This record gives sequence, structure tokens and C-alpha cells, in this order.
Amino acid sequence: MSTTTATIEKQGGTLWPLNLSALCLVAVCLSAAVREFGASPWATPLAGISMLLFVALQWRHIYRTFQFFVLLAIGLAITLWLNHKVTWPELAAAIDRSAFFTFFLTSLAVLREAAGSSPLVRRCGAIMVNQPPGRRYLLMAFGSHLFSVMLNVGALNVLGTMVKRAIHYGDTEEQRRIAGIRSRRMLTAVLRGFSGIPLWSPTSVTMLLVLSAIPSLQWEHYAPFGLLLAAVFILWGAVLDRISYPQRAISPGANHRLLYLLPLVLLVALIPSSAIVVSMLTGLQMFSALLMCVPFIGITWIAFQYKRSNAHLTGALVVRRVCRSFPITFTNQRNEVALFASSGFIGVILIPLIDPQWINHWLEQANIGNAWLMILVSMTILISSLLAINPIITVTLFLGVLQQLPDMSIPPTVQIIVISLTWAVFAGLSPFTAALRFIASFSSVSPAVFGIVWNGVFNLTVLFALYAALLIFL
Repeated sequence: MSTTTATIEKQGGTLWPLNLSALCLVAVCLSAAVREFGASPWATPLAGISMLLFVALQWRHIYRTFQFFVLLAIGLAITLWLNHKVTWPELAAAIDRSAFFTFFLTSLAVLREAAGSSPLVRRCGAIMVNQPPGRRYLLMAFGSHLFSVMLNVGALNVLGTMVKRAIHYGDTEEQRRIAGIRSRRMLTAVLRGFSGIPLWSPTSVTMLLVLSAIPSLQWEHYAPFGLLLAAVFILWGAVLDRISYPQRAISPGANHRLLYLLPLVLLVALIPSSAIVVSMLTGLQMFSALLMCVPFIGITWIAFQYKRSNAHLTGALVVRRVCRSFPITFTNQRNEVALFASSGFIGVILIPLIDPQWINHWLEQANIGNAWLMILVSMTILISSLLAINPIITVTLFLGVLQQLPDMSIPPTVQIIVISLTWAVFAGLSPFTAALRFIASFSSVSPAVFGIVWNGVFNLTVLFALYAALLIFL
């Protein structure tokens, strides 16, 4: 039983307020989906009104930081409109971007709801934890990577809980020391596997932002580079782990039947594969097709969890799950919706106000070439994340400005690699990221110690390799 389902059973009360908020999000998603199929004059106003109503209903539950971004977006829109600095088509484009980002979050919430209650996920997690040390790091890292495609930060909860249950500290100092090392290695592997998601996954925030800002590049064209980068990223972590903790001769654990992981691999592969097929059949962009496929995959997965000999009973259980769980699942993303929608809106209406000629002239005067420009972009995003400035804002603005520069000669693939690798680094470094705070809660150290001490060498070597490659090849 999922967490949301258990919560509902305990509440036993009416869900009408949640239902109304959830219906607002569904209206925003339907509007975004309709816009992907072509011009519909009613879709944009419906999305804007539904979004404002959702924010109003959930306002007191939204973090103050995200409330600020919502107010900033609304204030900018009103100010620029009254001063004739923005036109209705530009406002409509900003609303459409906000609606698409909300569609992204809500669509993936269905997949997370299905994965959160799946016996397959729990069984695969248990298999990965109960491996011999030499093999365990790689399996934990790759397993965390696969889980994160579907569960996002929820993957850290699943695997972190399993790691905590698997560690027995014992009575002697030596037993506690060994248990501490085992916990550190497994939790670090989980974090690094999760951090590799921005490098390629179509369900990651990073891919959403960069592909929205660089429409000339399609995900399926970039994916081979991203997958290779993710593999190298995870394998490098394994190399550092092996150097830090030389393998000892220990007999394999009893539960290491790796074939049980195959269904999880196939399920992850099904997500982009189905989107590519739908994209080819409909002519939609791959990302748009993905967001339309994912809810069907999630609901089908839930149906398999409730599989009964009686198809009518299975259908009734699925409908009950949708009606009871989804309102809570959808509205629980209120903070993410507020941040994503406002960031997307601000990025669209602010970028046209930036003078690309002035920036281009400044870069020429400062003698900043393409390599150093991308290094400065990466460092600014990274330092901003360490100062608690959300990367969604900085990445949206930087990518928008880069596309406006008249003499831009940096290939889109290079831009995506720099942004995604930088995102992967600060996800495992900045103590202000949700992922690092979450995984650190399963350890005996603070997020700062986990990111800087436990994971610092890995992050620094990745950044050094990225910057060296830029200076050599760009």
C-alpha cells in the first residue's frame, strides 16, 4: 500500500477540497496537451485561470520562497503589460510554458504513485542491498539510477530505508566501524546513481528545461551522448569507491539473483520507447509524447498490482485508487508546481527584455571565448546552488540568453552536456538540494558533510574533467 493510500484510509474524511485542486491541475494538463496538437484559443486562458485557482486553493501550504516566485511572476506580468513591454502573444507563450511544466510534474506523479506501491521495486531494492561488497556499489548506483527514472527523489527514500534496515552496527568498536563504512558506501552509491539522472533521463527536470530552451535539439538525438555520459559518471564513482575501499575476499550473499532486476530494466526502457513510437505516429515532439504516455503506463502498472481473476474487480480497484490517491498525489506537488510554473513564466517574459547585442559586445570586450563562457555559466549555476538559489531559475535564464546571442557558435549538444553535468554535480554537493538533505537523513552526518566530505572528491574530479574537456575541444 502506498503512503498516500495509507493516509487516505486513516483520514476517512471528504476529499472535496483536494479534488477541486486536483481538477485544476488536470485542466492545466489537458490545456497543455491540446496546445501540443495545435492552436486552440481557449486552451491558454483555461490553463492560466486553472493555474491561478490551484495556487489560490493551496496558497497557505506553499513555502514562502515559492510564494515569492509566484508573486514575482504575477507582478512582472502586470507591470510589463501596463508599460506595454509585453504583448498578449508573449504572455500566452509564458502561460503555455507554465502549463507544460505543470503537465510534466503531474504526468510523472502518476508514475511515481504506481512505483511507490510496487512489490517489484521493493524486491529489486532488497536484491541490490544484499550483494557482496565489490558488486554492491555498482548495483546500488545503477539501481538507484533506474529507480530515479520513475520515482525521482522517492528512490532515495526506498533505497535509503533498505540500507538503514540492512545495517547492523553490532556491539564492538570494530563491528561499528565496518557497519559505518558499509553504510557510507551504499548511501554514496545511491546518491551518485540519482545524481546521474539529469544527464539523459526524459523524466528529469534538467532535460525538460534544456530541451524547452533549445527546441532545435531533440531528446532522441541527444540521448546516446547522455546515456554514455551517465554510464561514465556512475563507473567513475565505482572506480573511486574501489580505490578508497579495496575489495576483500568475502563470500557472496545468498540473495544475489540479478535476473530479478530485468523487469525493472525493461520497464524503464518502456518509458522512452513508447514515447518515441507515439511521436513517430502522431508527429508530436518526443517530450510531448512522453508526457501523454506516462500516465497510461502508470495506471496500467497499478492495474497489474491489483491483478485479479475478475477483470471487473481489478478495474474497480484501480478506479478507487485513482479517485482516492491521485488527489493527494497531485496536490502534494504544490510547491514544485508553484516553482516550475513561475520559473517557466518568468523565463519566457524576461528573456526578450535582455539585450543580446550588449551581452555579445561585453563578451568580445572581455575576450571570453566559448569554452570560458560555458565554464562561467557552469560555475555561476553551481555557486548559486550553494547559496540556496534554485537552479531552475538560473538554468532557465542562462539557456534563454545563450539562444539569443547573435554570434553563438556553441553546439546545442555541448550546452546540454555542460548544464546536465553541472546539475549532476550540485545535486550531490549542495546541502540545499532536496536529494542531499534526504539521503543524509539516513546517515550519521549532516548534508554539508555528506556532500563536501563524503562526495567532494567525486564532484571535484567530474568538474575538473568537464572544464578540461571544454578548454581542449571547444
